[in-house]
Amino acid sequence: MPDSTSPKWFLETEYLQSCNCDYGCPCNYNALPTYGNCEALIAYHIRKGNFGDVKLDGINFAWGLWWPKAIHMGEGIGKVFVDKKASPQQVKAIEEITSGKHGGGVFAIFPSTLKTTLPTTVTNIEFHFDPYNGSFSVEGAGKMQGGHITNAKTGAKWEGELFIPGGFGFKRGTYMSVNWNLNTNGIIPLKYEKRHGHASVTSFSNEGCIA
Repeated sequence: MPDSTSPKWFLETEYLQSCNCDYGCPCNYNALPTYGNCEALIAYHIRKGNFGDVKLDGINFAWGLWWPKAIHMGEGIGKVFVDKKASPQQVKAIEEITSGKHGGGVFAIFPSTLKTTLPTTVTNIEFHFDPYNGSFSVEGAGKMQGGHITNAKTGAKWEGELFIPGGFGFKRGTYMSVNWNLNTNGIIPLKYEKRHGHASVTSFSNEGCIA
């Protein structure tokens, strides 16, 4: 729950996620991760938003995340990246939102599972949203490229969606095949091909994931 003194905030975002699970990601179904632990690089483009009086329209930010087991088992490591176009006040606002102190669904839940939050890095973040071919890059740290999941025999492109009415990270998203990597101080180097990814347009506030 957000602190009673928390500023009111709101984000309408384009959201891209890559993780180390196989397609579908069992975590979305309250199951354990495919390979026993969770690793992810996720990114957001804020279409419009604010944290108190600080406007956040147009800002990109990313989150590198690693857990030794499933997310809910804790002991994770997290690092936030904010686009260099952001002002110092906007960087601070993103740090506050991702701190876990002000509600916001995933922005409250993930920080509660981290034992270490590494210092924020301000860098160039390029973001391209597409339901099946989205991509982003975090200069000096990592990138993600999405594409269609394809039929192993025919090569035909597969498309599908997941709808989670009570989702805390997104409510509706499309599934992708992603290649991604993350190499930054404090988190072991990560590199994967043809793993789970999804794309969503989703909104958050103090009250959680609201759309």
